[in-house]
Amino acid sequence: MRYNRHEILFGRDFEKIRNSSIMVCGAGGLGSNVLMQISRLGVKKIHIYDNGILDEPDLNRQILYDIEDIGKKKVIAAKEKLEKINPEVKYYIYDEKITEDTKFPDVDIIIDCLDNFEGRKIIDKRAFEKNIPYIHGGVEGDYGQVTDIIPGKTKRLFEIFGDIEDTGETKYVVPYAVSIIASIQVSEAIKIITGDYENVLINKLMIMDLKYNTFDIIEIN
Repeated sequence: MRYNRHEILFGRDFEKIRNSSIMVCGAGGLGSNVLMQISRLGVKKIHIYDNGILDEPDLNRQILYDIEDIGKKKVIAAKEKLEKINPEVKYYIYDEKITEDTKFPDVDIIIDCLDNFEGRKIIDKRAFEKNIPYIHGGVEGDYGQVTDIIPGKTKRLFEIFGDIEDTGETKYVVPYAVSIIASIQVSEAIKIITGDYENVLINKLMIMDLKYNTFDIIEIN
């Protein structure tokens, strides 16, 4: 009964979702939104990577958590919350930062919810080595962006953006921008998992600016 509406909506493709395995890099603003949604969709396995500890200012945008989670490791708090949302999903947690030594599991797709380019460069490299599609998302202020990186079909992320380095500056975001970008990331992931390549952001960058209520698609050559 839990999934009867999903089955109607997705039809035969719902079995692909139910049998899928997803790696989520980051359990903060984007990550907590993404995790809630894919858990409710009922995917088979979710691998969660984050080495952070929840702090009070995180609660303004990391909607998976509440005041009782302050001081907890994010991956532990995330698993506790997600198991209450959907205990049928298998959750694997990794209290670690994405580094060159990180062992990437065999998954169907990776969702990039990081807030740093150092980790994204590693995802970019390893995803192509393992031939795994991934969904890049980023948010700052009212602004956000999403694109799908698929080995053999698109350029690598840093072929598109160049060699960007982290500045070390704190990034401020509005919570509603985070929720919108996370929702688009999940939508793109589900399209790829179900094989709907006609409607995904392949060689396209979606840019959102909520200050001016604009959503633009930039073609990537």
